Amino acid sequence: MKILINDANILIDLVKLDIVDAFLSLEFELHTTDFVFAELSVQQQESIAHVKLNIIKTDDQQDFDAITKLLTTHNGLSFEDCSVWHYTHKLNGILITGDGILRKKVTNTGLQVKGIIYIVEEIKNQHKLPIAICIEKLKELKMINNRLPNHEIDKRILDWTAEIG
Repeated sequence: MKILINDANILIDLVKLDIVDAFLSLEFELHTTDFVFAELSVQQQESIAHVKLNIIKTDDQQDFDAITKLLTTHNGLSFEDCSVWHYTHKLNGILITGDGILRKKVTNTGLQVKGIIYIVEEIKNQHKLPIAICIEKLKELKMINNRLPNHEIDKRILDWTAEIG
């Protein structure tokens, strides 16, 4: 089963889009780090906290040291960013983030990186929500997150609209 390591910006967008339940029902091992979880508001934590989302506790000195090393050798990243990068590598997972700097640095190391569009696509592909609702969520996503590649969202909206006729 694929392991997804989720950054805070993804979890925040999932809460805003009100698709947390669909996300948590995906056929993946879903993880985030205790540092990322701490970045969320109490309301966001309550919305996303679930037995299906594994919150990785960084209580091992070697893990903490590895995260700190990433932090000191890569400008522009937070400790939280480095924590999800470290565990993506350690667990041979896929990093799910919308952070451009983090995405570029992690991709350059050969690890897989995906974003919120991938998550909505998987919700559709795994039939966790009807296609029409997934299309609406993509449209909402364009309004709440202006950092995304609109051409990729628009392509999916067109393709998925054609699927439902």
